[in-house]
Amino acid sequence: MKPPAPLPRSGSKKGRAAAFCNLPLLLLIGAIQFLVIYSPAIDRYMVMVTKGKPGFPSLLLDGRRGFKLVEEESILEPRVRCDFADPRSDVCELEGAIRIRGSTSEVFVVTPAGADGLLAANVTGLAPGMNATSWTIQPYTRKSEARVMRSIATLTVRVVSPGDAPPCTVRHDVPAVVYSNGGYCGNYYHDFNDNIIPLFVTARHLGGEVQLLVAQKQAWWFHKYREIVDGLTNYEAVDLGGGDGDGEEVRCFRRATLGLRSHTDLSIDPRRAPRNLSMVDFKRFLMWRYALPREHAIRTDEEEAAGAGRRRPRLLVVTRRSRRRFVNLPEIVALAEKVGFDVTASDLMSASSATASAKNKAAGGVGDEGHSRMADASKLVNSFDAMVAVHGSGLTNLVFLPMNAVVVQVVPLGRMEGLAMDEYGVPPRDMNMRYLQYNITAEESTLSEVYPRAHPVLLDPMPIHEQSWSLVKDVYLGKQDVRLDVRRFRPVLLKAIQLLR
Repeated sequence: MKPPAPLPRSGSKKGRAAAFCNLPLLLLIGAIQFLVIYSPAIDRYMVMVTKGKPGFPSLLLDGRRGFKLVEEESILEPRVRCDFADPRSDVCELEGAIRIRGSTSEVFVVTPAGADGLLAANVTGLAPGMNATSWTIQPYTRKSEARVMRSIATLTVRVVSPGDAPPCTVRHDVPAVVYSNGGYCGNYYHDFNDNIIPLFVTARHLGGEVQLLVAQKQAWWFHKYREIVDGLTNYEAVDLGGGDGDGEEVRCFRRATLGLRSHTDLSIDPRRAPRNLSMVDFKRFLMWRYALPREHAIRTDEEEAAGAGRRRPRLLVVTRRSRRRFVNLPEIVALAEKVGFDVTASDLMSASSATASAKNKAAGGVGDEGHSRMADASKLVNSFDAMVAVHGSGLTNLVFLPMNAVVVQVVPLGRMEGLAMDEYGVPPRDMNMRYLQYNITAEESTLSEVYPRAHPVLLDPMPIHEQSWSLVKDVYLGKQDVRLDVRRFRPVLLKAIQLLR
């Protein structure tokens, strides 16, 4: 009789083999227990990973840009809030499944069909008589000016079912702002008033996480103001008309704003702006983007207390190359120096053109002059404590002056006082600066050398205003220069120095 075979010792090859054979069974049993206990949490996690949710982006890639949403979430009822009552601009804010096709200038708001077969969408703010499933909007801030609005691109907004919407070719996980870069683009005042400040109001609170879709995009404009644009968006602005080869794309968003919010001339109403943004915020934004060193102007009382080594306040006299020039500029400069200013006369743009051209040539680049002039002009203006200029776009440079600086606007003949106050009188006050206005007399206008003293152009401009703005522009803005009466102007400069205390 054979003795019983000995049991395998722990750790022997045979024992380890037996334990290994039971391992798959043990793992299977453990996996089943885990799924029974944790399956609800896993389901929620997989939904977040594959479809994304606010604060938890999808981990699937669409092959274009970073982490994107690859599949549409279930389409909920979208929300559309429009404002067609504002006198300056029409704006629509869209939330939901938004698709934008540049080639046809169409914006699709995708919505599920309701139980009754009708499209379900919460649309508010349309003008009386507008169709809640299809309407048009011109995304420019001069809606009351029919002449210029005829040249502005029109977007068509359509509320459609999923089957009637074009498929997405590009998906974005940031909101869109859609607007026109046409109209008065290229005029320095309108660049800020119609584009830059409204864009700041509409997009600044998003902290750069916004995609600009630009109808009638002017590439040179975006180059000239690239410091400003780059401070408002982290992404390259898209030419909605396809100038970048992008026209056939269908871009999909969860939020989009059509049009820019515009409050008043060259200013912001904090009560109507996101996060109560103001013109002081805008001024500080420009200081940051152009690296401007001076936040506050000189205090003359502090300089007087310093004694013999005190600095004099600096005055910039803005000259013009076309009409509304100072024809007795040397007298004005001499007067300003006599009352206590260090004076520089410059038209700002051409003053830096030589520097810009030299920089551009050294870099081997082409077409950089506008951008270089902006950089140079902003720093030049920021170095002054006061500015004097005849009504016109040159006054727009006041946005670069330090706070507490003094702006003196010389208003030409022609009952232009109200316009001058609206465009350049209110903004300095909104930027914590001081403002003085000097209205010239008929004797100080070169129109007195063209027309008899009793002519209506000199005595009563109102009938010309009532006839047409084009005539006002032609006569009072296009044919007039200024010869300041230095004795009459002297108290204005003395007041400017007093305001710097």
